[in-house]
Order: sequence, then structure tokens, then C-alpha cells
Amino acid sequence: MEKSKFLKNLLQALLFSSPHPLTVEEIAQIVDAKPEGILEELQELQKEYQKRNGGVIIRFLKNRWQMVAKPEYGAVIKEKSKHVSPKTISRAALETLAIVSLYQPVTRTDVDLRRGVDSSQAIKTLLESGLITICGKSEAPGRPFLYRVTEKFFEVFGIEGEEELQRMLQILKENGETQ
Repeated sequence: MEKSKFLKNLLQALLFSSPHPLTVEEIAQIVDAKPEGILEELQELQKEYQKRNGGVIIRFLKNRWQMVAKPEYGAVIKEKSKHVSPKTISRAALETLAIVSLYQPVTRTDVDLRRGVDSSQAIKTLLESGLITICGKSEAPGRPFLYRVTEKFFEVFGIEGEEELQRMLQILKENGETQ
């Protein structure tokens, strides 16, 4: 692929994946290129998107570049997404999820001991979101539920599967970051 085409594709991917608008200087630093060349490619990319007349545009506003939905589609998306808005995950739920993923299968009591606080609400949230599931009962007194991560967990966090998760745990153990 020619250098110019590669840079344009890289800029497009960067604008698409960036959670916030970027200055030319920020983009140049990220892609390791000269700001002048970046500006030229961004302007060309902006024209291509205008000509394409699709649902997405490249916008320059307040010295920053951004890929956004066209206003007429953005309003519809905003309205429709109110009904399916995903919950953000709390710090407590994220800590709980990390413990479940590293020590699964694990009971709520095991999670509580590792976190040092009650994890009931975090576990409930994770169960509702489909990131963890009940996978059985412990032999401990009271036969508490055992929890483990789900396929959705692997999809959301970009982990290929159980083997990769085990490799990550091994690296953490070797670096003394888990007990």
C-alpha cells in the first residue's frame, strides 16, 4: 500500500476510534508524522466523506478533528439509544470482575475477602450485565454460589478465551501482582 493511502487509512481509523476530538499536533504525535502532511490528508479525507454523502462526516471544530454522525442521523441515534443505553461499570464492579476472572470459580465470600468490602451489589450488577454467571455451588458450609466470567466478558474485554486469561494470570503471578 502506498504511503499516502496508508496514512489516510490510519487517520480514518484514529478518528473513528478516538473518544474525543484531536488536534493536528496530537494526531501527528500519535502517528509519528509531520503536522503539515497530516492537515493535508485530513482535509482530503473530509472532502471524501462529504462527497460520499453517507451517515458519517469528518468535522473540524475549535481546532480539533473528529469523526461524527451527520446531525440529522445523530438526533435519531441519540433518541433511539436512550432506550438501550448501556450501564457504565462502577469501580466496585470492575474490581469484582477482575477478581472473578482471575480466581474463578469463586464465591462471593472469596471476592469480599480479596476486596475487603461487601461485593453483593457488584456481583448483582455483573450478573445482570451478563459479564459473570453462576457456575455451580461450593462445598463450603451453606453451599454458596460459584461465579465465573461469561463469553460476553471475553468479547467486551477483547480476550480470546480461557487460555489467554490463564496466560495473563501466570504473568501477574510471576510479577508478584496476585496472591
